[in-house]
Amino acid sequence: MRKAVGADHYIEIIKPVIRKNKFSQLKIDDIAKYMDISKVTLYKHFSSKDDIIQQVVEYEMNYLQQADAVVNDESVSYIERFQQTFLQSLICVIFISDLFLEDLKEFYPRLFESLVIAQQNRNKKLESFFEAGMDQGIFNRMNAVLSLVQDDATLRRIMEPTFSIQWYDLTLKQAVMEFYRMKKYQMIRPEHWDKVDEFQIEDEVVRILQTI
Repeated sequence: MRKAVGADHYIEIIKPVIRKNKFSQLKIDDIAKYMDISKVTLYKHFSSKDDIIQQVVEYEMNYLQQADAVVNDESVSYIERFQQTFLQSLICVIFISDLFLEDLKEFYPRLFESLVIAQQNRNKKLESFFEAGMDQGIFNRMNAVLSLVQDDATLRRIMEPTFSIQWYDLTLKQAVMEFYRMKKYQMIRPEHWDKVDEFQIEDEVVRILQTI
């Protein structure tokens, strides 16, 4: 029987590894080493390497589905939900990296397709959320789909290892926060800017970046 708590703990450990290393090239010995456990302990939680990657993908899909809960929670302001969706997008880009997606597409096409569908569903929910915020006069009128494309493309570029150091003389935190501020001014109407809590999201960005 799968030990959910223990398995989730080890999935959290391996996520930062596979965002920068091809999972297909990792051996069970390598994975156990990264998890800092013996192969015997690893097999108590996972039946095989394929089981590990399937649980990683399920973990990511479940996270993507949390967008429903965030954007549908009307007890939270549109501005706070905007901030939460930005942080979600950052986390998704970090742990569903291009390298991970390429490896998944080549060696686990069924899991790749499932993950892509989960991403598409999240984007549809976000599109509806932003359009509702536009109708309420909170967000500026714009193409929500292109805004989501901008988020994904820019955050992926920022998260590339050479981005900050080699070209732009920015720290990772500075780059993410500056992009967040750009999105804030782009998305939120000026009369609502004073309702935005900058300090909380900066703390969250730091916490997220520390996970990698």
